[in-house]
Amino acid sequence: MKKETIFIANWKMNLNIHTSEKLISVSREIIHENKKNIKIIFCPQFLLIPNLSRFFVRNSNFYLGAQDCHYNVNGAFTGDSSIDLLKKFNCKYIISGHSERRTVYKELSDDVCKKINLINEFSLLPVLCIGESIEDRKNKNYLNFLSKQILDSIPENTKQLLIAYEPIWSIGTGIIPSVEEIEEISDFIKFCVNKNFPDIQDLKILYGGSVNSSNFEKIITISNINGCLVGGSSINEEEYVKMLKKLI
Repeated sequence: MKKETIFIANWKMNLNIHTSEKLISVSREIIHENKKNIKIIFCPQFLLIPNLSRFFVRNSNFYLGAQDCHYNVNGAFTGDSSIDLLKKFNCKYIISGHSERRTVYKELSDDVCKKINLINEFSLLPVLCIGESIEDRKNKNYLNFLSKQILDSIPENTKQLLIAYEPIWSIGTGIIPSVEEIEEISDFIKFCVNKNFPDIQDLKILYGGSVNSSNFEKIITISNINGCLVGGSSINEEEYVKMLKKLI
């Protein structure tokens, strides 16, 4: 049986009501609901979620996700978004610990851990992002760095988890690790999680960072890679359609 492939479209702070609806419509034309081994997760900016939620009233191949949430349900947190509302608007997945949140907003792994703990409490599915800098890669310290991110970001009560490996040096640069390097990291993630978090029964590992239609197919054939977290190429309709067609 062909393994399940997960495609997370992280639209970041892009698209509008018209363009976001169009990409969802295009997706449904290409990926039919009988393709049980394909899962497409859309993560739009927050103000698009209320409008798009009506497209996700029932489960099929398509799911709605959020790019982040606060680790409290409510409170005096100006500019943040509540997981309670995200769930009410049909979000099933929430990204936590993306490198842009860690670097630009100075989020720590402790913050990420608290977010994932809340995501678990609300019976939603967390997508944990991890990734090393080019300095850690050059200094051969990347496995230690990734191990610490994993250990510090995952709460004990986690049963299901998606981990997206996104090397910081690859995001938006066009530079991508070799197949052998991605294999090494995916094997390491699986080993590290199985050793330290035995309660996690459903672990999926994704790759993200300069994914496009040229390298997408090669990446998803790696044995321990269950799919991709895609940024810029997921808002380019031509690139996006090319990747979707490689799934069918």
